[in-house]
Amino acid sequence: MKRDTVKTLAGLVIIGVIVVATFMYGNAQRQAQLKHDQQVKAQQQDTASSATKSSTPSASATATATGSPKSGTAAVQSPSSNNIQGSSSTGTPKPAATPTPTPANNGQVAGAQASSIPQTGGSGTTLPQTGSPLVGVLGASVIVVAVLYVRRSRQAVIDAARKHN
Repeated sequence: MKRDTVKTLAGLVIIGVIVVATFMYGNAQRQAQLKHDQQVKAQQQDTASSATKSSTPSASATATATGSPKSGTAAVQSPSSNNIQGSSSTGTPKPAATPTPTPANNGQVAGAQASSIPQTGGSGTTLPQTGSPLVGVLGASVIVVAVLYVRRSRQAVIDAARKHN
């Protein structure tokens, strides 16, 4: 085999190694992200189930105290006087007190699912696992070797052109 053929094959092998290392690194990143997403989802389900368990007893206690309304419905306060329907009382009804609004789910938009909100790594959260750092070092070393190989190859081409003249 000629020297150029060997160099070409060596270059293709280096490119192949770079491509394989890149795919391995990407796969490790994807697997780590999937694992992190599953942990977050399980954590959210645990907190949601504990929230429903803690709110269920209080809802049943209120239902028995105010009568027996259907589950999932709120108790309705009717006004003491209703002039439209011909009530004999002329007093003005007092409006029911409205609860103060509280921010829902730390600024989450109504109707948005928690899984659609990206994790930005804010305070109190840990960074996702990104795989072994060895893969990154391996990829960087392959790139450095490829750059050195290209540089050496250029010098060889320049030297060959000078000798040929």
